[in-house]
Amino acid sequence: MLYTTKDTLILSAAGCAGTDPDSLESIMAGNEAGAGGCCITVDLTADGIAVLCSQGGFPVPEGFLGLREHTYFELRSAVPRIVTVGQAIEMAKCCPAKLAVTLGSMSACAAVRIALSTADMLDRAFLYGFGLIEAAQIKAQYPMLHVVGDIADAPQRPEAVVRAARETGLFGLRACPESLTPALLEECRQGGLATVSTETSDIDELERLLALGVNFIETARPDRAYSFLPPRPAVPRESGDEAHGWEPAGRRG
Repeated sequence: MLYTTKDTLILSAAGCAGTDPDSLESIMAGNEAGAGGCCITVDLTADGIAVLCSQGGFPVPEGFLGLREHTYFELRSAVPRIVTVGQAIEMAKCCPAKLAVTLGSMSACAAVRIALSTADMLDRAFLYGFGLIEAAQIKAQYPMLHVVGDIADAPQRPEAVVRAARETGLFGLRACPESLTPALLEECRQGGLATVSTETSDIDELERLLALGVNFIETARPDRAYSFLPPRPAVPRESGDEAHGWEPAGRRG
């Protein structure tokens, strides 16, 4: 995966354009809206099957079925359109799109790794959902994965946070938009770490994130986000930007 710290890629949030957040339609809707990547959430059923599940379970007419309390076949009998991680990855591959995977639990990581490897998508995906310590543990256990660490607030010493992320081999840092400060962005840029925002569709916030040069911006309105992103000529890789293994799709249309 080739990318530079000056690249920006728009990620379609799960549930983009009013779709079911745990559906193949969500991935397709983001692609049709021009997104260069999509977000999914993956967790395990009681019998260890990795499926898309962003709410801990599935609403049914009789109530709510908790994911971890039921087997895959029990859930499928009540929720026929339940999507396995393999199906979601194949859809993202066909769009084609980059893939941002929220891990609902650390135990889901092994299944995600297998599915990404089987689909030859290891170089087009990154994982997040945990703080720096847990993310570093995942990276140590699965060195072939691109793992992003979540931070809750804007750090008082961004250089220390970036150094810790680099030393543990993380791909980047993810935070809510207000925590992605110019100081943190500059440290990440200098340290070769990708920056990732949590979801926002606020016009002012999208404009600010784009102006700051956040690398991966999650939004339910990728069409709106791209309307603020001017096309930029390709920059030769040897021009000075450090390549870090992510080749962005660039602006579409």
